[in-house]
Amino acid sequence: MLYGRTQELCTIDRMLAAAHDRRSSALIIHGEAGIGKSALLGYARASGMTALEAFGVECEAKYPFAGLHLLLRPLLDHVHKLPPRQAAALRGAFGLGPSTSQDLFLTGLAALTLLSEHGPGPVLCLIDDLQWLDSASASALLFAARRLEAEGVCMIFTSREDDPAPGILRMRLGKLPDVAAGELLRARAGAMSAQTSRRILNEAAGNPLALLEFSAALTDDQRAGRAGPLPSAVDAEPSPSRVQRAFRARIEGLPEATQLVLLVAAADDMGDAEPILRAAGRLGAGGDALGPAEQAGIVHVTGDGGSVSRIRFRHPLIRAAAYQGTPHHLRVAAHRALAAVLTGEAHTGRRAWHLATAVRGTDDEVAAELERAAVQALDRQDTPAASAAFERAAALTTDERTRAGRLVRAAELAVRAGHLDKAVALAEGVGELTCDLPVRARADHIWASVEFERGSASRAGHILVKSARRVAAADPEAATLMLVDAARNAVFGSDAGLARAVAAALACLDGRGGRGVSGTSLARGLMTVAQVIDDETVHDLGPVREAVGFLLETAQDQPARYLLAGSLSLLAGDHVMACRVGASLVAQCRGQGLIGVLPSALALLAQAQMVNGRHRDAAEAADEALRVARDIGQSHRVQHLGGILAWLAAISGDAAGCRALAADMDLAVEAGRVMGAWASGLLHLGLGDSRQALEHLAPLWHGGRRHQTVALYAAPDLIEAAVRAGRPDLALEPLAEFEHWAKAVGTPLTAAGAARSRGMLARGAEAGTHLAEAVRIHERHAGSDHRFERARTELVYGEFLRRDKQRAAAREHLRTAFELFDLLGAHPWARRARTELRALGSRAVSRAKGLASLLTPQELQVVRLAAGGMANREIAAHLFLSPRTIEYHLYKAYPKLGVGSRAELADLDVPSMC
Repeated sequence: MLYGRTQELCTIDRMLAAAHDRRSSALIIHGEAGIGKSALLGYARASGMTALEAFGVECEAKYPFAGLHLLLRPLLDHVHKLPPRQAAALRGAFGLGPSTSQDLFLTGLAALTLLSEHGPGPVLCLIDDLQWLDSASASALLFAARRLEAEGVCMIFTSREDDPAPGILRMRLGKLPDVAAGELLRARAGAMSAQTSRRILNEAAGNPLALLEFSAALTDDQRAGRAGPLPSAVDAEPSPSRVQRAFRARIEGLPEATQLVLLVAAADDMGDAEPILRAAGRLGAGGDALGPAEQAGIVHVTGDGGSVSRIRFRHPLIRAAAYQGTPHHLRVAAHRALAAVLTGEAHTGRRAWHLATAVRGTDDEVAAELERAAVQALDRQDTPAASAAFERAAALTTDERTRAGRLVRAAELAVRAGHLDKAVALAEGVGELTCDLPVRARADHIWASVEFERGSASRAGHILVKSARRVAAADPEAATLMLVDAARNAVFGSDAGLARAVAAALACLDGRGGRGVSGTSLARGLMTVAQVIDDETVHDLGPVREAVGFLLETAQDQPARYLLAGSLSLLAGDHVMACRVGASLVAQCRGQGLIGVLPSALALLAQAQMVNGRHRDAAEAADEALRVARDIGQSHRVQHLGGILAWLAAISGDAAGCRALAADMDLAVEAGRVMGAWASGLLHLGLGDSRQALEHLAPLWHGGRRHQTVALYAAPDLIEAAVRAGRPDLALEPLAEFEHWAKAVGTPLTAAGAARSRGMLARGAEAGTHLAEAVRIHERHAGSDHRFERARTELVYGEFLRRDKQRAAAREHLRTAFELFDLLGAHPWARRARTELRALGSRAVSRAKGLASLLTPQELQVVRLAAGGMANREIAAHLFLSPRTIEYHLYKAYPKLGVGSRAELADLDVPSMC
């Protein structure tokens, strides 16, 4: 019986019922110690579902994947059934096989697949004390929780902390209401006087564990109200602290040897009885010392055949009482005893941390042990644990240069883990320790990474250039990496000055032996990029294309070079190459399990597909990228992807979706802000509200530094909005720059866009000449993907012909525009074409089959892969989802498409449905 938790129990009941219907869900319950979080887990456990359990403990937080191993231990015999990369990642994480050095989130995906395929019925995962779970396990499990869909898995976490976990339902567990607290006390504490009852209720302040522990500590006289103050009463101390003091009092009543065993168990926190009892024996506690603690309900003991295998404290506050209430010299002795019995490679991390906890001041031998533990954690892709180990190793190191090297490594890993404030603090410490240029350069790289993640690509790039110049002679390889990153920042931030600075630094570095650098290719390409950004007339974009080729030739397994090559291709108007680069990088991420890089790769691909007219493909890629970015906490990438999806929503006329996405743009993140403005302008342009469109689009060119790539691609939209709103003066500069760029690009799409834009600004016969030329260009390349741009050109030309009284010709072009818009699902644009046709006395009837429009982006993605012959498990591994989720999406897609099986998908010609 749980008192006062009716609403919380209903939530859990709904989750359990959903799991029986093959629907998955996840919940984080947070609240103070003793508030009843574990009791809710017990309620869920009593449902009878197959339950897997794990719990976090403070010291265990330093041991990579300890919590995940505890949860999945009953399923490890089935690891061989996983896709090979996932199986290897899980074995490596648990020390059951060689380290695969894979993406951390691949281990989370492996856990998701293993859970989804366990047993014929639903699975319940209970994870207590998430705040103390090791960071690798927490990241993997939260990633799995966010990817849950149709596996029949119910995951419930508890945590004392209220840290954000986007995408997962949260429940705040508050204090018990007075009535419920009174009912609990009467039901569980036995008879006591009204006065004592009131005092217990007041002191417990609605904390259920406090109620039970305070009442359990009462003497008979206190129950009857014949004694003085209650032993738990301490003024202004919160209930959990008073409960811990009560637990400490109970521990102190046990034999001294039993207290030693409890201290060692609390210091170890892993719960493995064998090393705990051996370490306690070194301190003088015999094998029978554990018995009194078990009899007193302090610990739970499990084992087989009379031997103890695991020791677990009944509540985290008991563990805290056993450890924190003990004198410091005994705690040090306990850690040293544990380190002495934890021998072998498998226990490197645990041994190192026990030794480090026992050290005051510096100790180079222990620091070396911690460095080995950090490398081991890094092999398992637990960057937070590795960062913490390097940081502690630095603190124990005597030599300042060695200390600086360990500290900068800790900072680098903190950036990778997303702990930006921590990274900055560590990098600041490096500068105080050493003047060694390569080490200082690494610290500068950290500063730049933090600036980029916080939305300032330009500042990040300038930091990198300055540092690369300082370190070029001493470490050309480091300078090379920094300058490639700086180049990407220049393009991403549309910073001409930065592009020129990078080009100059590359030219100098080229003669110093830096591998993979060419002053005659990448540097020249960046100088051309700077000219484009600065609105200088550029007649030849060849150097940019040469730079792209050079980057791809030297990319190997460096995603940064692929991303820079893709960005340069977009700026050079080479949409085909940008799509090719994006697709190649996405394939590399899928093949190697690089989930952390996947959102950036998909964002590049989506943007390339977007400007290449492949809107449905772009929506598919951006939708997946957004889901993965949210699942792994890449907030900066979420902003950019939101802008792409807002643009695509504008095309279809989804005003609510476009506005919601644009409104969520962080104004400090330039890429998201400019994409959101472009999307909002395009939405209003399609809806026929030219003035509103101009308000959003004009700032992309006028009134401040602009993002040149977006500005160039948005120029035809701004020109149209300005002309229709009666402000052609605002179209003159964008038209001139767009025409120069289009000529240098030399593609049919840009040529047609320039001709259409010039025709809109012209008058009379001149306008007709330019518009007719734009139509002819599109007709000559009718097989391309640029159907939306062709439809817009046909619409503008049709409008011109109608005004010019050429009704028959106007009707022909307007009908072509309507049919293309209708086929693409560009509803507001189709309405505009229909209105024009109606003015000519013609009707326009939708004939688009629109099968693809019936599917969500994720459903379409699954259907395409299934139609291509992939099995469900292959699709799941490809999309980083569970096989049961793939089954679910196909189950939903079949009736929408009017098919009953996978074999029938091939008859639909799925690739052409877009």
